Amino acid sequence: MLTLQTFRASLERADIVEYLRAGLIGDEIGIDTPFGRRRLLYADYVASGRALRQVEQFISEQVLPFYANSHTEASFCGQAMTRLRQEAREIIREQVNGAGCHVVFNGAGATAGINRLIGLLDIADRVRCGQRITVLIGPYEHHSNLLPWRESGAELIEIPEATGGGPDLGILDRTLTAKIDSDLLIGSFSAASNVTGTLTDVDTVTRCLKRHGALAIWDYAGGAPYLPMDMAPTRESEKDAIVFSPHKFIGGPGASGVLVFRDSVVHTSAPTLPGGGTVRFVSPWQHHYSERVEAREEGGTPNVIGDIRAALVLLVKDAIGTDVILERDTELRHRALAYWSGIVNLHLLGNLDAPALPIFSFQVVDHDGLPIHHQLFTRMLSDVHGIQARGGCACAGPYAHRLMEIDDVASSALMTRLENGDELAKPGWVRLNLSYLHSDDQVERILAGVAELSRHANEWAQHYEVEPSTARFHASVDCTQQTAPEHAIRPRSQ
Repeated sequence: MLTLQTFRASLERADIVEYLRAGLIGDEIGIDTPFGRRRLLYADYVASGRALRQVEQFISEQVLPFYANSHTEASFCGQAMTRLRQEAREIIREQVNGAGCHVVFNGAGATAGINRLIGLLDIADRVRCGQRITVLIGPYEHHSNLLPWRESGAELIEIPEATGGGPDLGILDRTLTAKIDSDLLIGSFSAASNVTGTLTDVDTVTRCLKRHGALAIWDYAGGAPYLPMDMAPTRESEKDAIVFSPHKFIGGPGASGVLVFRDSVVHTSAPTLPGGGTVRFVSPWQHHYSERVEAREEGGTPNVIGDIRAALVLLVKDAIGTDVILERDTELRHRALAYWSGIVNLHLLGNLDAPALPIFSFQVVDHDGLPIHHQLFTRMLSDVHGIQARGGCACAGPYAHRLMEIDDVASSALMTRLENGDELAKPGWVRLNLSYLHSDDQVERILAGVAELSRHANEWAQHYEVEPSTARFHASVDCTQQTAPEHAIRPRSQ
């Protein structure tokens, strides 16, 4: 019998961290750069996880040989995929303590989940009918938990950040009290910032929302690979919905996004995206949608493999254990902050004293205090050290404005420059994170690489040219004779 429990059983081993680390596909593979051969060192897990050999092997040997479209049990393959996909759904429900909740797969991760929630809540029609709907969001929301609400027609209020990190609970409480006459009150917050790693006290915020009769919606896109997700830790802190992006997990590339929700957010009997698979019967004159919300909200041919993969990566996380992950993450964050302290060229963003994951966004200045462009530094990290990071504002524009102290006048001026084709004007930072699967040696190389490049950015930058309309930097000449730290040079044998 085909079952995902076979994969779960394969992870029951004492050396699970080392076993999974050895299974990372492409870990320290050699890459060619303008400065010669380098060992690839991935530090961009906040954007997307890395493929895991154990997951790929299970899928290639236990799933793909029997692949077919689901939505049928009349053939062996159709039945096998339908049942594996349903088992994946049940595993996800179990992993988030979601008894009685609906689990819906979304192709585009958390973004699709939030948009689907807005459709399920029928906000646009309710606003058109004159209902007053108020949505409260946190201080460091990703665009996925901002723009859909802006476009929904609801009143949107941002709760500022508290001194110690997270949404200011006093302001949250007062705002909820002031908006108590709304026809619908919603709180939609990020469990962790994808920019600074700052953590939100999820249960405390949820209890505050519930005391005022508000729905509690949580965006776990940045936090799900590292934090426990619990739909009902206590009766007073039951969440109404969570969204997360399994592609960000270890083994996650290709995994479907996930939305878990209660009946409390379902205000329409029609699917948010009507199509095949959402109906019980269609005739030339009428149609009847499925009474099952999960079926109604998954129109079209599903991403069967991606849905199964979403469950597999949650099993990987469970096998390691969130206690182990959080302990390692705390150690890694303290180690990085201690290593980088005192480097005058390196400016870490955010409240460094707030509880946070080992996610770091920083800016670098040269010896004269002038900024090194974040896309240039990201390019140099890759070329010189093989370190894979990310430059930009991490799809968190409003948070970026506050972190970089950009007021509305300066923001308008920046927008004008961007509209005129000056992409170099777009502000931002370099972001990377330390993974619990990084070895101590890899962590040392990342920390040392950032420190070395920060101190000597001027010398490396002289080898680069840029296209202003794209802000893409490239080495201007053959730099293979340029020296680099020894630890960055030799690829591990494959």
